[in-house]
Amino acid sequence: MQMGVFRRFGVFVTVVLSVLASTLLLGASAAQAAPTPLGKQNWVVSVAGFTDAAGSNYLRLGYLVFDPSSNAVQHNFWTWSQRDYPVPVNSGDVYYCGEFQPGTNPRNNCAIKTAPGFTGDPNGHFTGTYAYDSTSGQVTITWTSSTINGSTTAVNLGETWAVSELHPGLGRMQLVNDTYSITSGYAYGSNASLAQTGKASMSEIRAAQRSYKYEAHSWNKLKVTTVARGSGGSFTVDTTWNACTDGSCLGHVQKNAGCDAASCCPNPGTPAYDACVKKLADSGDRRFYYLTGDLGGRRNSYEFWCECLSYDGCYLGNSHVRPLLQVIDDAGTFQGWVGAEVSPDRSGTRVMDGEYYSAFAMVA
Repeated sequence: MQMGVFRRFGVFVTVVLSVLASTLLLGASAAQAAPTPLGKQNWVVSVAGFTDAAGSNYLRLGYLVFDPSSNAVQHNFWTWSQRDYPVPVNSGDVYYCGEFQPGTNPRNNCAIKTAPGFTGDPNGHFTGTYAYDSTSGQVTITWTSSTINGSTTAVNLGETWAVSELHPGLGRMQLVNDTYSITSGYAYGSNASLAQTGKASMSEIRAAQRSYKYEAHSWNKLKVTTVARGSGGSFTVDTTWNACTDGSCLGHVQKNAGCDAASCCPNPGTPAYDACVKKLADSGDRRFYYLTGDLGGRRNSYEFWCECLSYDGCYLGNSHVRPLLQVIDDAGTFQGWVGAEVSPDRSGTRVMDGEYYSAFAMVA
């Protein structure tokens, strides 16, 4: 669904999150005329449309809501196209931790960045119908109307998802087929509310001390790669993460992180290069992680970058930027995230080949 695809199908109406929370969350008492996938109505989803070529890649991150009384489904989402140069923006949260052990704190007073538009309401909206076959374990979705930035058009977009139960009270879906241009998708769902009141706080996530299995469909250097759930390691949040003084965010320092001189130290063969290489070795090769919970709905966002890219201040260049939506099970327990990496080149003269885009999930 690169923006070229969007233009073919028309542009979509912005849907405010408050409307999503108050009108799209469908009551569990509704008549079961069309069973929802595993009986779950509210899902968070990340979708990618990638090709080997630069410039034609896009992502969707948002909510799926199934209506069992009418077999209707709605999808409210944020979308980013590589062609449109989605330069990250400040999330509105600034990392500051006043109490920490030496060597454990990422740089203070740095604004945590997120993808453009993610601080506001979803800019995309699909409506359509669905059919869930519990025997085959698949749900088929047909989108019939799409809206973006105020204009609506009729469409006919098909998706087929494999449905499984990851844990009691938590469903998982993975894209297996489509009729347009998406190439991968991950979704997790339950009957927990999508409103902000159901979201886990940063302190709760830190205190849980859990690891979340990584799965991803990614684009970088003109190549598309896929990592199956659990085969690419885990993302762990525990008490080694420092809490922001105001409770809105977390920060972490990873040592021996694989930040190399080729990425951090310009002008090989010069004294400045040699000094940079030495400092990289002496500092312990550290990567800084910032995670903010200071956004509405299920939204979080995290950013990470190598310390060697900016020893003297906050790094404003090519960090990795990943908006997130929390995965919550039927019991209201936080289980991880689905997310999208939106990391275009911001070095000055844009080189698309080296940019990073990904649809992914990190779920326990």
